[in-house]
Amino acid sequence: MRFSKLPKPVLQNETLNREPKLLPFGEKAHEFVFRDPAKDKRVTILEGSVRSSKTWQLIVKIVLLCKYRVAGQRIIVGVSKEVIKANLLNDLFEIVGEKNYDYNSQSGELRLFDTRWRVIGANDEGSERRLRGATVGIAITDELTKLPRSFLLMLFSRLSPPGARWYASTNPDSPYHYVKADIIDDPAKAKYLEVIHFELDDNPNLTEEFKEFVRASHVGVWHQRFVLGLWVVAEGAIYRDAFTDATLYDDDSRPAGLLSRGGHVERWIPIDVGTVNAFAALDAYDDGETIWIERELYWDSRKEARQKTNGEYADMLIKGHGEAWPALSADSREWPGAIVDPSAASFKLELATRGMYVSDGENDVLEGIRKVSTMLSRRRLRVHKRCVNTIREMQTYSWDSKRSDKGVEQPIKAHDHAADAIRYLVSTRIGDWRLAA
Repeated sequence: MRFSKLPKPVLQNETLNREPKLLPFGEKAHEFVFRDPAKDKRVTILEGSVRSSKTWQLIVKIVLLCKYRVAGQRIIVGVSKEVIKANLLNDLFEIVGEKNYDYNSQSGELRLFDTRWRVIGANDEGSERRLRGATVGIAITDELTKLPRSFLLMLFSRLSPPGARWYASTNPDSPYHYVKADIIDDPAKAKYLEVIHFELDDNPNLTEEFKEFVRASHVGVWHQRFVLGLWVVAEGAIYRDAFTDATLYDDDSRPAGLLSRGGHVERWIPIDVGTVNAFAALDAYDDGETIWIERELYWDSRKEARQKTNGEYADMLIKGHGEAWPALSADSREWPGAIVDPSAASFKLELATRGMYVSDGENDVLEGIRKVSTMLSRRRLRVHKRCVNTIREMQTYSWDSKRSDKGVEQPIKAHDHAADAIRYLVSTRIGDWRLAA
């Protein structure tokens, strides 16, 4: 393939007023993207902060790799084909133009100019079977730390052709994560590997105001990883830097009219269902900017020395439970929807038979915690002072240090029921555009 067949703006890295996507790279990014692939190491990992242009570099590198001759398959790998299309392919297709590609979203077969690529989703340990027997000449991997360890190690063994190249991007994670421990820090791989670190200041297209916004939107471990680009352990209380006195409100500081029909955009009841463990339901009002946790319905079976049935929990939710939880409207058409622990099938059915709209809570734990942390740090998630169980859980919700030492990050599964309910709500109803607004 001749350079003349590639889009001029990509090759010359020009800024075009009519096309704001094609903006200049920073010096470090420019050096990597436009370097002859023959001079690259076998594996190149772009790591560091969010919005530092790592993924954008991969997009342009893919275009330039179309003229790089190497034996074996060319593959683009991510958590799923849908995620790859959203993160990489949509912008890639816009750059090259519809005449220069064909893509089959079912098979993952991609023709880009006169080269053929295969798009692969790798979302579990069984995904490595998709590489068995394959010879890989070029691999592009986005969100490296989200891919299974077995798949990544299998990919190493597939890069057998002379001149084979693997390019990947990632935000940092735990220093015990297998990407750090088994790839980046492995002395046996050092001579084949280049790691390029990027920070916010390496992207010249970000304004100082936006960089300050990003820095202020991440706290604790998320600030260290997503802003400073450090591989650090998540430890201690999860929301200790985000859940402060400023998170709380009372009747006097609640926005006027919030609870009226026109005072909010949405009202939801997120629920974490427990039989032996505690049952937690929250009454949440979203005014379009901020989520207000107005009330809690909390039943701790161990403390109360009595378990309740699904029917009894539904009765409490709908008919009320003392002053702490007033009954819902007599007209079921005015009831808020419920966002429920996705594993609580029988309770979801119970609510549905009562006439309540029920939605499964999104249950990506780490992504949900990140979103909640961002909402808290931006004062876009507030909790009424009367929600004492919710406040206590949010203050003590902690990382499991025993698991962290093994590279697995998860909260301690204790006293987390209201915290989980908040996570279901934010993960399910708050899109990334809200976090960046």
